[in-house]
Amino acid sequence: MDTKLKSFSRKRVLDSAAFILCVVLFLSSLTGGAFIYNKANMTNYGNGIDDLLLFDNYKTSAVFQREFDNNLNDVIYMLGQYKSEDYIKSGKTIDDARLNDALRNAFYNGDSGDSITPSPYTIYGGEYDDPAIKARFLNDYEPKLGELKQTLIMDDLRAFESYQKELSKTEGFTYLATDGTYTVSNVGAAANTSVGAVDINSFRQAPAYLIYENDNLTKSPASSEVLNNSLKNYDKRLEEKLDSFYNPNLKVFLSYDEAYLNAKEAEFKAAKAEVMRWLPMTVACAVSSLILLIYLLAVTGRKDEDGNYPTYGVDRLFTELQLLAIGILFVGGGAMFGRFTLETVNYGISIGDTVYRNSDPLFLSIALALIIGLFSAGFGLYFILSVVRNIKAGRFLKNSVIFIILSAFWNGIKEFYYGGTVLRKVVLVTLAICGLSATVLLAPIVAVLIIVLAPKWVNKYEAVKKGVEEVKNGNLTYKIKADGEGELDKLARGINEISEASNIAIQNELKNQRLKTDLISNVSHDLKTPLTSIITYIDLLKQEGLGSPDAPKYLEILDQKSIRLKKLTEDLFDAAKASSGAIPVRFEKVEMLSLINQGLGEMSDRIETSNLEFKVNAQKEKYYVRADGQLLWRVVENLLGNVLKYAQEGSRVYIDLREQNGKNGGSTNVILEIKNISKTELNIDADELMERFKRGDESRTTEGSGLGLAIAKDLVRLQNGWFEIKIDGDLFKAVVMLDSYVPEEK
Repeated sequence: MDTKLKSFSRKRVLDSAAFILCVVLFLSSLTGGAFIYNKANMTNYGNGIDDLLLFDNYKTSAVFQREFDNNLNDVIYMLGQYKSEDYIKSGKTIDDARLNDALRNAFYNGDSGDSITPSPYTIYGGEYDDPAIKARFLNDYEPKLGELKQTLIMDDLRAFESYQKELSKTEGFTYLATDGTYTVSNVGAAANTSVGAVDINSFRQAPAYLIYENDNLTKSPASSEVLNNSLKNYDKRLEEKLDSFYNPNLKVFLSYDEAYLNAKEAEFKAAKAEVMRWLPMTVACAVSSLILLIYLLAVTGRKDEDGNYPTYGVDRLFTELQLLAIGILFVGGGAMFGRFTLETVNYGISIGDTVYRNSDPLFLSIALALIIGLFSAGFGLYFILSVVRNIKAGRFLKNSVIFIILSAFWNGIKEFYYGGTVLRKVVLVTLAICGLSATVLLAPIVAVLIIVLAPKWVNKYEAVKKGVEEVKNGNLTYKIKADGEGELDKLARGINEISEASNIAIQNELKNQRLKTDLISNVSHDLKTPLTSIITYIDLLKQEGLGSPDAPKYLEILDQKSIRLKKLTEDLFDAAKASSGAIPVRFEKVEMLSLINQGLGEMSDRIETSNLEFKVNAQKEKYYVRADGQLLWRVVENLLGNVLKYAQEGSRVYIDLREQNGKNGGSTNVILEIKNISKTELNIDADELMERFKRGDESRTTEGSGLGLAIAKDLVRLQNGWFEIKIDGDLFKAVVMLDSYVPEEK
């Protein structure tokens, strides 16, 4: 017992340690991931974390390829949309559609933009798309049309200037683009710079460049040098984008100088070093957490020694509540943990020579992240293990509210359907068919169901009809196939049960008739044999007289045969009383092992003569049973006497005593087994051997009435016990099981 408790305690400690480590390592992996993401995000690699892991330098990274694309889009948009300042100031960027949209906005919102001054929409009392109202509005608004156009021009100038400033933020980046008429550039005088005034070779000599002229694109580094498969054809897509302008005079020149690339390279390597420092620890924590999770999923919900699944309080919650809790804890808790973790990372990072270590927000974020993370991950894993236990025990669906409601609804329908008469079922099915077929959509489905199900019902009817014919013709072993819950299936099972019961009754009657014949024959033989001997020797005494020298021998034989006849008569009466239950039974506390030792002691002379070796095996010193001492002694005496009569001389006889737990938590039982090797061949069934006047020796040359085992069986039954004979070749085994004695509660 102590060993079991220690083993249970060690397992409990091991599982608890695995649970805690799993949560801690999971949070550590998330924290490491946040550090990695944050470091990449600070250096503009938030969308390309694979660059830091796959590439050795910035120049060949995928993010540099995307930077080409972003800057090219801005340059092309400036050239295509705004051309130049003079072009914007001339009002050429304002087409009719844009002017119409501005007028529509002025119509509905007015010029002031406040809520006090009424808009033209309110004044005119109609929609802008109404031709009459639109004409009146344009006529009235014509004096302000110049101001509106000037406003649009100023908006375009600000947008053009914004693009130029945005491109100028990238130090070391040079661009020049022309459509043959207009030019945008940050070389020289910008808009006034022509292609001829710029040394184009300076772009080609740059460490990184893009040149598009004569409908041909050249770029260094080329996208084919990138490891990212999705960017292999990046240059081709850029060239197709430039070709879409359909302008043979279009020329674009982009370049990045050495200083820009060196600065980016230093930033790239610093970010990569930081990521590679955190990555192994993060991966190790994630893998370890996964291994511990698999272990916990495997060991939780295992059956105990009695084969029962463990159940805890959380396992009784509705399945929907458990899944909702898991979702809230991992989604909501994970989001909050990520937020505070990122804040912790932001406050704890180093910027230049300054390191934020002791700021209050840092400590607050650490505390909140730790509390939220432990709470969310711990309880989330707790509910996950509960769900796994319910799945293993088959309670997952049974605990579901939806399943309970649907089951109750379905059971109600089944109870209403199956609890009624056949007439009710026919009416319900007919009404359901009529209701469904009344709709256009369901009518074809009902027709298909009838076509599919009708042949099955007809086939079942034919099978029942054939089964009735078979049973009527005497084939009681014929079985009708019944694998459903319909009325025809129930009828088929009823016919099967009737035929099976009839077949069993007939077989039992045949067996009883045969046993009665054997009983009469055996009783007649066993009674006639000693009676014949008595009559014969009485006749001899009459003829020879009592003075004959053989008279003493005749008298001895007469005495033996009369005793034999008396014994047969007594056994016959005992068997009759035991079988009818007419023997009174007085239950008391009886010690089984002492009773067996008593029997062996009283039969010691016969045991020595038989040359048998008795082996008694008992697990305990005392076995108390609830039985009648006198009747139980008769059982033991009969069994030991049976062994002495029929066991092989010089063999061993094993007597085993043991206790066995009762089923479903019932009281314990004491089992007695007596095993021996038969001296004659046991060519008889074990059940028949317990019938009256049946012997293992069918020649009936041995002493005995053949009633011993039958009497023993009935006596054990009277004591609420169980008796069985087992035969395996020449091995004979008698088994007696009685209830253990349990003191009555006062």
